[in-house]
Amino acid sequence: MKPPSRARIFWDPAFRIIPTRFPAVNIWQGTDPSLWDRLDQIEAKTNPRVQAGHDEGYINWSFDSPHPGRFSTATLGAFYAARDERGAVAETVRYQTVRCQQDQLDPHDFDMRVLSVAVAGIFHDLRGKRAAAFPGVMDPDSYDRSQRLAEDLHALGSKGIVYNSVREAAHTPCVAAFDPATVLRAGHLRYLTYRWDGSKVEPIYEKVPV
Repeated sequence: MKPPSRARIFWDPAFRIIPTRFPAVNIWQGTDPSLWDRLDQIEAKTNPRVQAGHDEGYINWSFDSPHPGRFSTATLGAFYAARDERGAVAETVRYQTVRCQQDQLDPHDFDMRVLSVAVAGIFHDLRGKRAAAFPGVMDPDSYDRSQRLAEDLHALGSKGIVYNSVREAAHTPCVAAFDPATVLRAGHLRYLTYRWDGSKVEPIYEKVPV
């Protein structure tokens, strides 16, 4: 296999959207409030994610708990981000729709967290006509070939893949980063609520703490 050409990118900001809970839940709820400070101190010394900080926690989660996607598998983690928020919404709406359909969930609203991220590195480039050299890789309904390509490129030392979204008309550039070192920053930007109506998912509104 001849690998795709590579391109250097520096996106700041880019956007990633992940499931969350709003408002945030105090993990010590139900315990004696006088113990909360002490419990926080203990967690800070023993929880690797807390020690890493929020940014690194948001980044490392993609690699510590990989899940199948276009360029990721149950064993190959990838940090996905889109060049603009509209593209990130389109990608996650599709993923959440499939999840809700497969689980046959009743209609409900659920919360998502928008992250502002910075990504920099040299990635294999499948944007535009470059994807035509790899038939089926950008199939909107199947990840079989894209996952095989990702595994092959990762074995060659690839830092990740940059590609165009197939979920919205503007074909927003997106990245699947295989190396956490290429993700320079990932921080909370805002909350969104998505609505599953029994057949499709739509982003509804932004939630703002009061």
